[in-house]
Amino acid sequence: MLNNTDKHVTDDAGGFIFQLDGKQEVKVKVSKTGYKDFETTRKLDCGDSQDVPAFLGANQVMLRIRTVPAECDIYLDNQKQPRGSNAQGIFSYLLTRPNLLIEAKKPKYLSKSRSVQLRPELANGEIVLELEPLPATLRLATNVSDARIAIDGKPPRGTGSTISLPPGPHSLTVSALGYAAATFNFSVAPDETISRDVKLERLSLSDLQAEAERLLSSRAYDDVLRLSGFISEVDRANGAAHRLAGFVYLARADFTNAGAQFDQALAVDEPILLRVRRHPEEKFDLNKGHDICDAQVTLRKNEVEFHGLRNAADDFKVPYDQIQVGAIQLKSSVAAYLATKVSSNGKRRDYNFYSVDKELSQSGKPYLEMVQRLLRPH
Repeated sequence: MLNNTDKHVTDDAGGFIFQLDGKQEVKVKVSKTGYKDFETTRKLDCGDSQDVPAFLGANQVMLRIRTVPAECDIYLDNQKQPRGSNAQGIFSYLLTRPNLLIEAKKPKYLSKSRSVQLRPELANGEIVLELEPLPATLRLATNVSDARIAIDGKPPRGTGSTISLPPGPHSLTVSALGYAAATFNFSVAPDETISRDVKLERLSLSDLQAEAERLLSSRAYDDVLRLSGFISEVDRANGAAHRLAGFVYLARADFTNAGAQFDQALAVDEPILLRVRRHPEEKFDLNKGHDICDAQVTLRKNEVEFHGLRNAADDFKVPYDQIQVGAIQLKSSVAAYLATKVSSNGKRRDYNFYSVDKELSQSGKPYLEMVQRLLRPH
């Protein structure tokens, strides 16, 4: 306002330019809702140009402060106030100074602070100070050294001696290979330490075997060997344990140990199914046809069963004394087949077993040698 007559509005930058006749006094008043008025008088000569800086101080406002959690100590410019936030977390303060540092504190929580400047719009809202609680600690002990834990559905991890957790309710599952998982729910307060002793129970033999079968199909060979060991701890003559261990060694091309395990499995009449190939009617061509002759031999304690996966015409099931096991034959200096003769349905025929290699190679010889050793009564 100029000389109590003209009213104008400043631009976005807070400025306003005006022209007047020279040689006069001009009264300037600047006002805004929520701020104290600014007034000044200036004398202008002809051709004179002046800047009039106008600084408006905000009127005092009632601050509304909310703390989460409630009942926090309140510090204003590092001075503790006689009263903190109430049971609803509210603290009110009449702000008159231009700047103020607000800090909320509570035991077992990290303090939270905020700097504010006196502005009229502060009266229309509230300042929220949310304090972060200190983590809680879970001390977990188990009877299995390599147990793993899953907290609140997250991926399992190693247990460790202490676990840091945010305060609140949690679900914890402790698991280990070969043991039944244990799950329990609990709740912790900020900075609280609790202890849990979790004893895992070993799975039954049937569950151990089922888990080992599943892991064998997913090629988790070390785990299969460990589960087989658990089974053998309870039942040293368990055929399934020896069979599973044998297939691990077989997958690792350790035919000596594989054969030894299969021998122990067969001794208690645990069936062993092995892949072989057999050319129908013994028509063999080193360069073609080998990959369409897939078959399987099922060994039992007292009998052998052959089943062609592509051609069932030559299938048989006979006791071991009706099989004459010969030598491993070579073609082009590599192991080609294991020569056998089988008496079935009153006929004696050649049944030559080829290795499972897609193409014949020297690596097929140890496999055939293992089959050769197993084709006998157990």
